[in-house]
Amino acid sequence: METWQTVVVVVASLLAGAAIPLLVQLSILVRDARTALERTRSGADRTLAAVAASAERLEAATAGLDERRVRAFMESFDSLARTVSQLRESTRVATAVGAAVGPAVGAAVRAWRAGRLVDGDAPERRDGAAGPDGEGDAR
Repeated sequence: METWQTVVVVVASLLAGAAIPLLVQLSILVRDARTALERTRSGADRTLAAVAASAERLEAATAGLDERRVRAFMESFDSLARTVSQLRESTRVATAVGAAVGPAVGAAVRAWRAGRLVDGDAPERRDGAAGPDGEGDAR
């Protein structure tokens, strides 16, 4: 065997010796990647099946609804919302009126009662019954 042939055999042997660990690592990497892809595929299959089942249930739930019924429902809901809004506005106005009129009515009642009292005496009773001091009408 000639020298150059020996050099080629030695270099090839070195390259093969260095390539074996790389090939082992590459095979481990490919095996792990295949395992991860199989797990991902099974998870994706389950997810896709769940999405398909949800889509079928949604389709079944909406099959009975037509556009006219949905529109009528939405119009009814809008009418109810407007009615509640009007009721809220009416309540607000009534509250404002009550807040304004209430003190005036209270003042009028106090003034009326004060006008009935004469010189600190008890108010006169028209039915002849005894007043708060126990004295009745002397007719």
